[in-house]
Amino acid sequence: MTGTVLAAVASTAPLQAASATPAVGTRPPPVDCRVTPCVALSFDDGPSGYTPAVLGALERQHAVATFFLIGPHALHLRADVLREGRDGDAIGDHTVTHPHLTLVPPARVRYELETAARQIASVTGHRPTIFRPPFGAWNAKVRAAAAAAGLAVVTWNVDPRDWQHHDTRLIERRVLARVRPGGIVVLHDRYVTTPPAVPYLLHALTARGYALVTVPQLFATSGGMRPGVVYRHGPTPENGRVEHGAVS
Repeated sequence: MTGTVLAAVASTAPLQAASATPAVGTRPPPVDCRVTPCVALSFDDGPSGYTPAVLGALERQHAVATFFLIGPHALHLRADVLREGRDGDAIGDHTVTHPHLTLVPPARVRYELETAARQIASVTGHRPTIFRPPFGAWNAKVRAAAAAAGLAVVTWNVDPRDWQHHDTRLIERRVLARVRPGGIVVLHDRYVTTPPAVPYLLHALTARGYALVTVPQLFATSGGMRPGVVYRHGPTPENGRVEHGAVS
């Protein structure tokens, strides 16, 4: 990866203006994440047969999360996508075929982002405004394509590697050991061992005083999110200052 983490949201103009259409999951946050510790749980690669279990856990706790969808999966499991939208979860783009975008030509990058965005919008009625690159891999080429598609780039700063270690208790321990205010946690709703960790994580994070928000809500009171900018963590209340995980 390239770029420098800034102490404030990038001051340079975005490469392309954001869409005027509100994105799913961007309703006003319940708290100001510049003041209250917040954490955003996110789920990649869905929807899948395990997504309803994740949604059920979120609904029981009146919590929200962010789902980065594979375009064809969204077309195949429309009911789950619509349920995410009704629940107030944020929905983002995670490409069509999950390639390593830094290793493919620019035209392929554009195809992956634009096609998935159209597929998701055909289900939700809203074009996504956030995007997670597969494997968290990005470079200038990927950022430029995201900017042209009106997508902010979202990575993470907490990764329990649930794709590698299919152990529910280990997932829980790793998230709770590594999470900090402003954290963006990456999980996957495609593995059987991840959904059982969600109820415990929701209880434990709430008990620690965290507000559970979507990724767009995490940045809603600190300037929002801009197309083509990379975000790996949100604002952090620290000695009255606000630090952002935006990369210019």
